[in-house]
Amino acid sequence: MESSASVTLRNSSGQYLRVQRWAISPDVERTLVHVWLSDTQEGLVSAPRLDMFVRERRATTSALGFHRILENFLGWALPRVPDHSGGETPLYLEVLFPLFYVEQKFGWSGIAPRVPTHYGIRDPLRRAVEYVLGLSTLDRIRALEVLRQEEAAIAREWGQAVTRAKDAALAEGCRALIFDSSPVAYSQRQGSIVEVNEGDRWVSLPSAEQSWREKLASLSGDVITGGERTVLSRSDLEVAEQQVRNLGAIVRSLREELTMSQGEQDVLASRLAHVEQDRHRLQDIQRVRILGGELQLPLVAEGRCPTCQQDLDSRSVETGTVSTVEDNLSLLDAERSTLLNMQASAEIKAVNLASSVAATESRLSEARDRVRLLRDELVGPSNLPSLAEVQERLFLESRLSGAERLGALIGAIDEALDSLALRLDDVRTRRARLGESDSNPRDRVLLRSFRSSFQQQLSAYGLRSLSPAEVTIDERTLLPINDGFELSFDVALGISASDAIRTKWAYHTALLEAAFAHEEGRHLGFLILDEPRQQETDRRSLEAFLQRLHGDSGLGQVIYATSEESSLLNILLQGIPHNKLPAHGSHLLQLG
Repeated sequence: MESSASVTLRNSSGQYLRVQRWAISPDVERTLVHVWLSDTQEGLVSAPRLDMFVRERRATTSALGFHRILENFLGWALPRVPDHSGGETPLYLEVLFPLFYVEQKFGWSGIAPRVPTHYGIRDPLRRAVEYVLGLSTLDRIRALEVLRQEEAAIAREWGQAVTRAKDAALAEGCRALIFDSSPVAYSQRQGSIVEVNEGDRWVSLPSAEQSWREKLASLSGDVITGGERTVLSRSDLEVAEQQVRNLGAIVRSLREELTMSQGEQDVLASRLAHVEQDRHRLQDIQRVRILGGELQLPLVAEGRCPTCQQDLDSRSVETGTVSTVEDNLSLLDAERSTLLNMQASAEIKAVNLASSVAATESRLSEARDRVRLLRDELVGPSNLPSLAEVQERLFLESRLSGAERLGALIGAIDEALDSLALRLDDVRTRRARLGESDSNPRDRVLLRSFRSSFQQQLSAYGLRSLSPAEVTIDERTLLPINDGFELSFDVALGISASDAIRTKWAYHTALLEAAFAHEEGRHLGFLILDEPRQQETDRRSLEAFLQRLHGDSGLGQVIYATSEESSLLNILLQGIPHNKLPAHGSHLLQLG
């Protein structure tokens, strides 16, 4: 009807952790974990119980996730490793523990430790062994990730430069042709081209500039004088001045709206972050309750808000009861959906306002130029050329000036893209050098120690199917191989079932010894073997294995679970200090 198991752990700092998990219970799910923490073993009796969850989402990141507290208790900082999607994922504890614990049901079914694959980690067993041995491979992976991030930064800067060039060209009524819209090597770089629309065709900016200069030079000869257009010029000036005032007011209004819109986006982003935090916290509480745990939450009747923990007066409370976690989650979900919609609308509004500001400022600039021209004409000598001719001349001069600025900007952007291309070449060179580099000398020593211990044990355990000297640890996969092939139970390939068990003994024990032989190793210091004498392995092999475990007992705790006959076990354990848990008869548990 009800059954649970508990274990007490002590870490290297002398702290104690007691964990209880239910195998079957009418009230508590198997994924709920009861936890007690104390600085002394006696203190665990009076320590408060913490209810946490495992094998659930956020179990490694949430304050109520058991994996998070266990990782901290072990003193580890698990790295992030590559996943199959091209990103990164944590190296979960469940991927590491098969290196320390061989369970009876599936643990002996293959030579390689059975690590979970559902986390999406690329080469999970290799990553786990590298971490336990303390190899620099993970450092190299992290260095590669830094280079990938640097390459991504180059791509972002490249995209921003391309966008800036296109926007600048558009502002001058031109278009910029950037052939390298994404990062390329320096040897593949192509220069940018700016084109101007002339009627129904696009011509290069230098050709357009030559045409504008020829037109500007041709503006000579007899024209209508300013004195002949005085009345009309005054009327045009009044209209232009009124237009400047109107456009100036519109620009100021639009800028204020844009500032308010940006402030609104900041407020929405802040509120959304708080809502997400509250949702995660309530989801964790809900998960613990569903699993059968208990969490003490304050009541509104006690005068404190259970969400923000602020004191409340009688005006803030009507019923004195607290809304359920589900109700609060429903409200937060609705608020989150509303905030996301408001955020999307605010972003669209800000983009539209920015476009409106740019367009209106351009019109305002043109109107101001017109006012200045008309004023100059009215106060100037009456024999000056007419306003129309002056406007044409100024228009051409403006286009030439804009073309000059645009050409300088495009040239600077091309230089920036060349610099980014050189940086990209450097990153790719370092990436290739890092990826091709062999393991460093420290790694070679570690692997040599691992391989030597493994082969020594195979010889001591009496490997029969193959010569122990022919079986080694592959430097790439970190698995046992023979003649380049991974070992398996397949008798046709020359490995018997009992020899596979011997190989598994040697692998796990060699990993323990190699990790402790060097300060970079991260072995937990315990090895649990549940029924190691699979396939009725020869007694002399088992005796040699127990002697090897005895020699490794100074490295940590070895837990050996077996259903071996007591008479034979007593003979094998002679001279080996051990603590034997009584279990009379052929069963493990006694009833009554």
